[in-house]
Amino acid sequence: MRYRYIAYKYSRKTTTDSALQNMWESLGSWALPSATVWRPPTDVYETRENLLILMELAGVTEEDMSVTLFSDLLVVEGARAQPVSAEMNACHQLGIKYGEFRSEIFIPVPVDHDNVIADYQNGLLTITLKKIP
Repeated sequence: MRYRYIAYKYSRKTTTDSALQNMWESLGSWALPSATVWRPPTDVYETRENLLILMELAGVTEEDMSVTLFSDLLVVEGARAQPVSAEMNACHQLGIKYGEFRSEIFIPVPVDHDNVIADYQNGLLTITLKKIP
C-alpha cells in the first residue's frame, strides 16, 4: 500500500454529462460486468481523538492499492483482479465488482497528516487519522 500526502485542496470539475453517465453506469452495473471505476463500501466514524475510515476491499492486495491524503480529502484507489479461468463457458450470477476502484472521502475536521495509521486485515482497510484539537 502506498501512502502520500499532498498539501493542497482537492477539486474535481463535474458536468451534467458526467452525472448522467454515472447514473446510467450505476443502473446497469447489476446486469453487466463493469469496465468502469467502482467505489468500495466505506464507513466513516469520528471519535474524540480520531477520524476512522473503514473500507471493504476483499480480494485486493496491499500492493494493488494506494492512499493519498489531500488537505480536505482522502483518496483510496487501486484494482481488484477478476479470477476468471479460460475454462469458464458461462456466468450465472454477477455480484462482485472487479477492475479499478476509487473512493474519495471528504475530511470534515483538521487532521494531523504526519500521524496516519493504515491497517489492512481480512479484506478490511482501516485508516485512522488523528484529529488536530
